[in-house]
Amino acid sequence: MIITGAGGHALEVLDEWIKILSNQEFKFFDDIDGGHIFLQGRYQVIKDEDMLKNELVRQPKFSLGVGNPTIRKKFYDLFTRLGGKYEPLLSKTCQISDSASGRFDAMTGSFVGPLATIGLGSLINVGAHVHHEAQLGDFVEVGPGALILGNVQIGSFCRIGAGSVILPGVKIGNQVNVGAGAVVTKKVCSGQTVKGIPAK
Repeated sequence: MIITGAGGHALEVLDEWIKILSNQEFKFFDDIDGGHIFLQGRYQVIKDEDMLKNELVRQPKFSLGVGNPTIRKKFYDLFTRLGGKYEPLLSKTCQISDSASGRFDAMTGSFVGPLATIGLGSLINVGAHVHHEAQLGDFVEVGPGALILGNVQIGSFCRIGAGSVILPGVKIGNQVNVGAGAVVTKKVCSGQTVKGIPAK
């Protein structure tokens, strides 16, 4: 399996996959110039798109190893164009309701409640909670420890900061940034950045 990116989040993703697929071979892809050729001295970092394409022919599964929604989408598009198959990461310690739906990543200790709908490629980070009937768009990043309460609606390409709280029924547009620790009590229009308690 190839993990996109070769930074800190990619290392956390690797740790989770090793617990799930202990015998799997892992490689990374990072198109930034310079940097590691081998991560942790043992995992190859592919930097060339032609090499990536050849690797995906051999093993098409890939995992998103970056948090930023725009970069997650960029890698998703590149890998699928080259024949890759996105493999959502569901940590062994996450708790996902049987009635929740979506193709997303859920990290250690995360929770997704009943009838929640999570968009393609979204990330529910370590210890984050998404409660009943919440709806998240595509490529949303929910930071560690964030709390999204019932019936919340969040658009696509949003960044919900670590430890933030979105109160029940709040609607958030597309491409919204919610600061770490913020408490969102009312509607947030697309393209805005909000922070503080209450978030403004």
